[in-house]
Amino acid sequence: MKTKLCLLIAVVWTAGLQINSAAESDLSKLAAANNTFAFKLLKQLVTEQPGASIFVSPYSAATALQMVGNGAAGQTKTEMQQVLETAGISAAGLNAACKAASDLLNPKDTNVILTTANALWYRQSAQIKPDFLAANQKFFASTVKALDFANVPAAENEINQWASDQTHGRITGIANGMIDPLYTDLVLANAIYFKGKWLDPFDKNLTKERPFHPAAGAVKNLPMMEMSKKFTYRKGSGYQAVRLPYMGGDLAMYVFLPDPGSSPAKLLQIMDGDKWRRVTVSGFSEHDGLVVLPKFKLENTLELNRPLEALGMKTAFNQKQADFSGMFNDLHFISEVRQKAFVELNEEGTEAAAVTVILMAGGMPEMNPPKPFEMIVDRPFLFAIVDARSEMILFMGVVNGL
Repeated sequence: MKTKLCLLIAVVWTAGLQINSAAESDLSKLAAANNTFAFKLLKQLVTEQPGASIFVSPYSAATALQMVGNGAAGQTKTEMQQVLETAGISAAGLNAACKAASDLLNPKDTNVILTTANALWYRQSAQIKPDFLAANQKFFASTVKALDFANVPAAENEINQWASDQTHGRITGIANGMIDPLYTDLVLANAIYFKGKWLDPFDKNLTKERPFHPAAGAVKNLPMMEMSKKFTYRKGSGYQAVRLPYMGGDLAMYVFLPDPGSSPAKLLQIMDGDKWRRVTVSGFSEHDGLVVLPKFKLENTLELNRPLEALGMKTAFNQKQADFSGMFNDLHFISEVRQKAFVELNEEGTEAAAVTVILMAGGMPEMNPPKPFEMIVDRPFLFAIVDARSEMILFMGVVNGL
């Protein structure tokens, strides 16, 4: 019987670059918007796929949609802004904030690998408005290239190769079956890749098989890592949480373990972007304790049309009503939004990657030391990877099976 668990991944930055106050304000607004969108998207995916293992990069999805948004107008644009939570940011401010976020997400720190990339491929005969292409090149550093979509294998191979190159081979075959030789005029893509080593690696000699209690089904023995030390920890209402930093100090994983009798789904119900910020920014303090955490690897492909429509982005997918007049002079619509994502966690650290493709057709000090906590992650849980600079969730997931 497949062991089940639940997970949430997020990556967040707090800006350390020298930028003017207006740009910094827009970047903060974008971080808040992306995090709110992240929880909305994950909740919708969990609703549509109860009991499924889900891993997603809301950052990648949001960035690809923001690229498309440069060509949207009217009700199409309004709905996209509402779903992405960006209605309060001007078009110029949003583009500048996206560029600033991208700059933060490609650090020169050699302790971790963290990269993002964008690309845009258009049919050779398509009449794409120059301003749309220019905005995506200027603010998203997009690779822009004409493709012969009539040659489906060659077009898919080029997109697949780009995705694989940007994710160190972790994301493959994402464009397979997507291209329509007659109607696909434009493909946009975002890729994100992360690989980091724990600041304090788990001792492989302490890893051993332990029982994991899934949300449903039989108990299964899984290789479980363990560590005892002083952790950045929180005991919340209905859950425990711990912060596991990566080398360099800017990124960390947050693991959320619901109390017995609760579930990740119940915890997600009370979480949103605002509460996430309040909890992770000031809700943790130092405690001695024991953490036991399973090793795991997850891969999935998500078709995001239906979740995005359910969140309110309906017109963009409507063949007759979509308004992308900022891209084309004639009618075009989004025919497909697909994301492939990958994550692997072990004693040394974490590796995560995602590609989204869019087709157009601490606490107060205590007087006495507290009793060391025990956080045995042997049942469904949430976790989040967080970088301390832009406060932007990059990966999220719900895992109900390994």
